[in-house]
Amino acid sequence: MNPAAAVRQRAIDEIREADQNFSIMSEKQGMAKAFTTYAADDVIKLNDGAAPTVGFDSLRAQMSRQPANGPMLTWQVLKADAAASGDLGYTFGQWMLTKKDNAGKRSSSYGVYVTVWKRQRNGQWRFVVDGGNSTPEPK
Repeated sequence: MNPAAAVRQRAIDEIREADQNFSIMSEKQGMAKAFTTYAADDVIKLNDGAAPTVGFDSLRAQMSRQPANGPMLTWQVLKADAAASGDLGYTFGQWMLTKKDNAGKRSSSYGVYVTVWKRQRNGQWRFVVDGGNSTPEPK
């Protein structure tokens, strides 16, 4: 593999891993913790049916309104890619949001997402744009 291709492939692998770890944190520690851990300072989060959330402080405020025992969001990466420079990339995948009603009955909704990742000065990957939409349950 030539050096440029190796840089790109390493970035793809790192982005995929960051996205998977992001989902694991969301499942185990909640959406608020996961989103505020993996977001860049200049984040833009697209919100279904509402204006986007722009900037880390706005995202933290939005996430602070999530109930501690609220819905659980998890996802699976289906595709990842990166620029040849190795400093920008994206993931695309499927998500599942599981909620409990007042009687404790679970229900799930599904969708797809795309997340744009940017390598930070410290070498860590943080998302700069995240959004998705609802879909029927995957078959």
